[in-house]
Amino acid sequence: MEIKEVPQGQTIVASGQKMDVLYLVTKGTVSAVYPGGKYLLTSGDVIGLCEFKCGETIMEYRAEDAVSLIAYPLEGEKLPETVSGNAEALKYFIISHFRQIYEMFRQYKRLWTECNNLYDYLTNSYKNYTAICARYSLSPGELAGFGEFSRISLSEDIPSWMIGYYVTLKKALNVWEFDKDSIDFAHGFLLRASEDMCAVVKLCSQMQAYKKNVCSFFMNESGMDYLELLTVLYGKVAGKDGIEAETAEVVRKRMVDVTKLMENQGLAEASFYRSRKNTFEKKVEAVKQMSAGTEGSGQTQVQPLEDLTGSLQKILAYAKCDSHTGTSFTKHIQKYKQIANKNGTEEDVRTLRHKITKEFYQVYAAAFKNSLQDQEIPTVVKMLFNFGYVDEELAGEKNAAYLCSIVNNLPTAPERGVYSIYEWLMAVYEERKEPSRNEFDLDYAAYLVEQRKTGAITKEEEKNLLTDRTAKVIYELENMFPVVNKITYGRITTFCPVFSEHNVMKPLDTILVSADAIHDALNGIRGKDFGAYYRETMFSAPEQGVQKEFINVEILPDFILTPNVGVRGVMWQEIEGKRRTTPARMMSSIFQLEDLSLILIRLTGEFRWEMCKRVQGARWNDVSERSLTSEYFDYIQFYRKNQELSTDAKEKIKTDMARAKNSFKEMFIMDYTIWILFESNGSPRMNKIARGIMYSYCTFKADIREKLKANPMYREISERYEIRMGQKRHRIENLCQKIRSTGKPVPEEMERERDFLYM
Repeated sequence: MEIKEVPQGQTIVASGQKMDVLYLVTKGTVSAVYPGGKYLLTSGDVIGLCEFKCGETIMEYRAEDAVSLIAYPLEGEKLPETVSGNAEALKYFIISHFRQIYEMFRQYKRLWTECNNLYDYLTNSYKNYTAICARYSLSPGELAGFGEFSRISLSEDIPSWMIGYYVTLKKALNVWEFDKDSIDFAHGFLLRASEDMCAVVKLCSQMQAYKKNVCSFFMNESGMDYLELLTVLYGKVAGKDGIEAETAEVVRKRMVDVTKLMENQGLAEASFYRSRKNTFEKKVEAVKQMSAGTEGSGQTQVQPLEDLTGSLQKILAYAKCDSHTGTSFTKHIQKYKQIANKNGTEEDVRTLRHKITKEFYQVYAAAFKNSLQDQEIPTVVKMLFNFGYVDEELAGEKNAAYLCSIVNNLPTAPERGVYSIYEWLMAVYEERKEPSRNEFDLDYAAYLVEQRKTGAITKEEEKNLLTDRTAKVIYELENMFPVVNKITYGRITTFCPVFSEHNVMKPLDTILVSADAIHDALNGIRGKDFGAYYRETMFSAPEQGVQKEFINVEILPDFILTPNVGVRGVMWQEIEGKRRTTPARMMSSIFQLEDLSLILIRLTGEFRWEMCKRVQGARWNDVSERSLTSEYFDYIQFYRKNQELSTDAKEKIKTDMARAKNSFKEMFIMDYTIWILFESNGSPRMNKIARGIMYSYCTFKADIREKLKANPMYREISERYEIRMGQKRHRIENLCQKIRSTGKPVPEEMERERDFLYM
């Protein structure tokens, strides 16, 4: 029997590989790795027993050191004759299976306990955090998604009898004699135990994923986590009058506990861990320096350019609201300032936020109308327009000073398509931009038609309103602005549009969104998915020999920064009106707590989906007319019947669709994010079908394609792409050559199209 030698570090069997051979380990150590966990196999153990009945491997087997193996080829679910006819070999196989399933039972019990302990620790820690905030009348921050998070629940848990069954069976087998009559039992046992082993491994993978999810509440890359809440709280309680020194020390120790917990969970090597730990340590050091009378805090120290005392009354005086609105708004803001937990879900707090929201937009609209004829808008009013600022105490002294210092020099660039909300409204008023669609997907003209049909306006009024600049900007203020402001804020149930210190979880100067930051993130995406913002349009220049050609032109989106401290971005519309060569409209909070690059990747994915639907029209999901949306829709709709997908791949699609709430678009955006972040760097995370669709419609630039060719997973789809593009390149080269032969210059548009085809 042939001995196979495997060097240290080499993969023996990859995950998802067809199970057609078993390996007996005769020397060395092999690791069996599943998502989030592993166990070790040594001499006498058999590789592949777990997947014997599954048909394909659910684990990856790697040589931890130099390994010697004996191969036993399989024929379907039949044991090799060299095993089935050999009592000693049968004994090795069964004993090895017991060792492996016992190890997985042990890991199952441990993971179940860890999941519940982590959940309890998280909920108790957050409860203690909110208690400290309540004690000192501080508004606690929110953990995004924590309200919907619950204790682990496995939908298809193992039967309660299973562990005891194998324990008793092993005891019985200890005194059992293996002989030629044992073949059927051994075969049946290995098949049954293989099914059970697969089930336990999958459950352990689910629990590892749950643990990872819990850990992300404690610490994650975005910084919107429990550690950040504690860091902000520490800055508010350390060295402050009326607050015991012991409180600050309790908060500091909890920050240390969180980092230790993450280390124990294996996150110490994660790229974001060291950065996050350094941030909180610097915060502690900065507070110590301040207490000692030296300079140092998280945010740049600034002085307001003018006296901000009485900001609310100055804003109301400028807006010239009716006395009832002004009095009511003042009363509600004063009451809001006194509430300890401004994110509270109590009925009175919810009602107060709702009243403030309604009155805020009334004041905002009134102030904006007055500003249209004003060349010298007061600073506090500009702060209202761009940041939602209304009161210096509600904003916090340092925050108010910072807003005052930047309001006349915002890092936006309308000429590059990045607008503050006030700059955008002025662009609409000056008719440089058309009003946006409303939440019912009606543009301004369609909205007026709807109003006329319902009798709200006459035909003559409709005609006048179509050219009324003030009416256009009021439409934008009343339809797009309130909806988008709430969505970009991200925590819809606790939304309140006024700028409040309790929402500021990071120094403002570190989360201010600039035109440069947006374009850097956008260029990062375009450097991978080069065709993301190209659209196909028709070009004609008969005088230069071009009768009718379809060419691709790049139209970058407009970005509008909403006046809040938020966590989301919005892809509001893919084009203006009916013209496909107009910019998309995307929105983000002007102070963005989440990673801007990740937000723009998601928005680009959504844009690609919506733009394809726009081009394809009613046939967007008709696979007979091939397109990004139709092929992806077909792939997800019929994945269960797709024989090219492994069982694990199908299970992953099912899980991801549940995360995407059964939305095809959300599922595509999730895949697009993986495509840009991981697949572009040669780190395969997608199945064969999804990868093929992405490569066809969201193709990487030539330099990335060249690197990926070395990987067999990309080679076939790369060759198909090059054949298809070769035909297009050949055609345009011939056309350009034909134009030159007439002595005419090649149109610049055709030159750009040729460059596009070689990207």
